[in-house]
Amino acid sequence: MRATQQLGFGLAAVLVLMTAMSASAQITLPTSEQQVLYELIGEFNNSGLANQQYGYLSSVTGVGNVFSSTTAKNETTALFTFVTNATTFQVVNHGAFRIIDRTGTTTIYFNNGPSDFTNPASFSQGTPIQVSSFRQQVILNTLTNTFLTVHTNTITSVETFTLNSVDYRLGQLGKSFRTNFSGQVNTSGAPPSGWFAGTSIGSKN
Repeated sequence: MRATQQLGFGLAAVLVLMTAMSASAQITLPTSEQQVLYELIGEFNNSGLANQQYGYLSSVTGVGNVFSSTTAKNETTALFTFVTNATTFQVVNHGAFRIIDRTGTTTIYFNNGPSDFTNPASFSQGTPIQVSSFRQQVILNTLTNTFLTVHTNTITSVETFTLNSVDYRLGQLGKSFRTNFSGQVNTSGAPPSGWFAGTSIGSKN
């Protein structure tokens, strides 16, 4: 009887240890104020008031390598992709500048690639791991067709993903981050409507 009890206690201890190890293996990549979170590279398409932005994360703080290759680092090997679907609600012209305001939703995916900029849908083929609300201001220089943006995302959904046998969560519910893009509008009229790159930094809620 005593041996049976000891065995039971031993199994319970092992289960507790395994549970603790499993819990400790999950890492939340925090959305910390003033911390650089992501670097992004992408393209966008406009259709009337509708705007879609898509691309990949070229850096994620807390993740060592965000590509499936150590040599080819582009959309075809990116582990994390994103798509923003937004709607323009205001346009103001001021001299050479056009100021465009949009709202929408951004989704970051754990990609099962490869993605391809000639196929915007390929950037949403993975598993959604973060969803956020989105508000953007674009300042377009109509003389050069270059633009700068600032936009804020507030995280509304986070899902666990596994990379190299470690469970991660990208950000925390309710936290916000601010992103700045620098970009160029395509004057040819052919897709994409333009190109951009930028950085996301955690902001104070």
